[in-house]
Amino acid sequence: MNFRALLTSALLLPACAAQKASTAPPSEPTVSPAQKATATPTTGLQREGGPIGTPHPIVLQSAATDGRWVVACQAREDTNGDGKLEVRYGMHGDTRGDALAPYLFLEPGEGERLDDFLTADPTDRYLVVVRGGSLRLLDTYTRADTELAAPGTFPESQAPGSALPVSFSRDGKHLLLVVLNGPDKKATAVLINLAEGSRREVRHGPGVLGEASLDPEGGWATFGVLTQDTDGDGQLTWPKLKTSLSPRGCRGPILSYGQYGYTGDKPSVFLSRVSGGPLVRSEDMILPVGDLGLRQGEQGELFVEDATGQRTEWVPASCGARIIHVDLAHQQLLVTCTARGNALELHGAGVHQSLGLSVEPPNPRRGISTEPTRLYPVTPTAPAAQNQSLVDLETRTVHPVPMPGEVNYTDGTRALVVQDSKADSTQRLWFMDVATGEQRELGPLKGYGIRAAGKLVYIQGALVDLSTGQLLGKVEEDIEVLDLQGRTLLAGSQESRTAPIGPLQWTPAVAPVQPK
Repeated sequence: MNFRALLTSALLLPACAAQKASTAPPSEPTVSPAQKATATPTTGLQREGGPIGTPHPIVLQSAATDGRWVVACQAREDTNGDGKLEVRYGMHGDTRGDALAPYLFLEPGEGERLDDFLTADPTDRYLVVVRGGSLRLLDTYTRADTELAAPGTFPESQAPGSALPVSFSRDGKHLLLVVLNGPDKKATAVLINLAEGSRREVRHGPGVLGEASLDPEGGWATFGVLTQDTDGDGQLTWPKLKTSLSPRGCRGPILSYGQYGYTGDKPSVFLSRVSGGPLVRSEDMILPVGDLGLRQGEQGELFVEDATGQRTEWVPASCGARIIHVDLAHQQLLVTCTARGNALELHGAGVHQSLGLSVEPPNPRRGISTEPTRLYPVTPTAPAAQNQSLVDLETRTVHPVPMPGEVNYTDGTRALVVQDSKADSTQRLWFMDVATGEQRELGPLKGYGIRAAGKLVYIQGALVDLSTGQLLGKVEEDIEVLDLQGRTLLAGSQESRTAPIGPLQWTPAVAPVQPK
């Protein structure tokens, strides 16, 4: 289980997994590393779309933002013997009726049945699947198919809350893999360079390894290890979450779930640079910043520490800092200085700048933001301003949002703001660009969710081209995926608690304008 996530009551909900094993034999790599590095990807933009799947119950799991691949679960057999094919949704991601199985679609058609689909890398190039019991890495650019781990040599990850045995760096260049070695199935972590295909072990130190994950920037690994029999049963047992959440395999929509503690022993969490060096206890470090470790001193100062132990203070103790956002690109922290009237300030490598606003300290339960962004929205405390402001982390400037509302999405210097209208209780969408000063109302909103694919953003029933700030049109139905062409995947039936009938079809999210 992802024990760090459990401590903060957050669960990762990965996509589809299988109930039945495939009988297809594992294939071997067919493309050399040199060919991989120079291959030109064939994308969904270069292929004619067609029906995805068969006319049976279908549950979409994931899709590439360029339409290159789709993973969906289908029930193609009457497994409960009631004479019909039907899948009904429960409340907690569980399904009833006929059993679902995962299918991979690299082209339109019936697809390939898998044992399991675990994850895709953040760039959507690589997929990790299980076929014939073997853990496989599929390169969807080159179609290379490489065995990561043989059957029985990687941890099971079906249980609710359990961590996957694989994790990618944000740039999709490195993969951390947990493998089981020898007759005692001792777990170790291996870092794979995906361009070269090279592997090397990343040592987790003493204790029994239960899970490992790669930091998004790729420089650190986080390990969960068992070192003590904390439940006193005489053995070391990895904890299992008590929850109403369904197992990971082929989940349906999740409306609600509860969690009620865990059984087993409490693990210790350590971090280590993948390049080597000493282990750091998680409670001794706030988080990684590149190759540096961000830590807090005894007086409340914030400093970074390199691999040799050399420390550099970033935020003095006199600030009383509460971290709002970690700007990894510029190695700086956006903080609230509680000792200075909740002043909003930027601190980092040679940066100590007040931004002229006061902001309430962040809720510690929400964690610390680290997602790459240039603009970060903050809400100044009254009476300074009633509207939000955008902090440009690149220029270290503040840009007040001219309309009351909430910044819902940013990309570069552009932002989408949802404004609540008190006059008619509706919501309206605004576009703004802090670089040009442009601001424009795009229209009313009616819908839910946000999806982004390149320059295109679906936001609450509207499709926006963020590069131009233009509203492309209204989307009639809430969508699960969006691709770079502005397409989405719609099925034939939209019954709320019953899986729709396939096949899926890439369809423009906004209906084309019909000539008069």
